[in-house]
Amino acid sequence: MTWELTWPLALADLAVVLVVHGLLDTNGETLDSLWAVVSFFVVSPWVVRRALALPYDRKTVAVVQGESVLERLTYQQSLKVMWLLAWRSLLLALCALLVLSGMFRLLGLRGSDLPTPGPLTNALGLSAIDALTSLAFFPLLIPGMIRKRYKSFHLELREASPAPGTKPVPRVKLTKKTRR
Repeated sequence: MTWELTWPLALADLAVVLVVHGLLDTNGETLDSLWAVVSFFVVSPWVVRRALALPYDRKTVAVVQGESVLERLTYQQSLKVMWLLAWRSLLLALCALLVLSGMFRLLGLRGSDLPTPGPLTNALGLSAIDALTSLAFFPLLIPGMIRKRYKSFHLELREASPAPGTKPVPRVKLTKKTRR
């Protein structure tokens, strides 16, 4: 699930960075700010809705609202789940950055000694760091996301049911005889 929550946004972010800073070669922050708003309110909720609708190793994520089970998250629900993941991963990333900064200080390395990157390199680096921190921290945050009781709904991990009209495939233990 971590990968499904990370790669679509990382790919969209890479495309926007390449267009804004590579193709258009803009130096201002206006287009970056517009992308941040669109990413927060449109792309991220879609990524969450898409990722939670997929089956994972014979399990699915059910959206339970009262006594009923919804087919998919609504926009508002996906925004709530995305916000939970975003602020918690940001908090973990800031703590990791503090530790990393302390390690650099102990080693005597200073940021002012490094060359200043251009806007494209800087934006690509920030996008890569965002994707890597998501991959690192989402496995820690996903169990809490599923356990959390949101205001009007909650998520449950359930066994995936076979498609209507199909028989479940029995698990076969491989032995020397079945491998031949």
